[in-house]
Amino acid sequence: MPDPLRFMLVIVRGVFLKGIGLDVLWPQFAALLALGVAVMGFAVSRFHKTLA
Repeated sequence: MPDPLRFMLVIVRGVFLKGIGLDVLWPQFAALLALGVAVMGFAVSRFHKTLA
């Protein structure tokens, strides 16, 4: 799995330095969103196991 920080750096550099929009950066945004959803799902499942 690629380093999640790389996606964020590409997005930040593109938006702030180059002024490009999400129409160009959507692959990085989608990858970052998928990674976030996966980590959140794992955290929620671990939290439910801890409470049970």
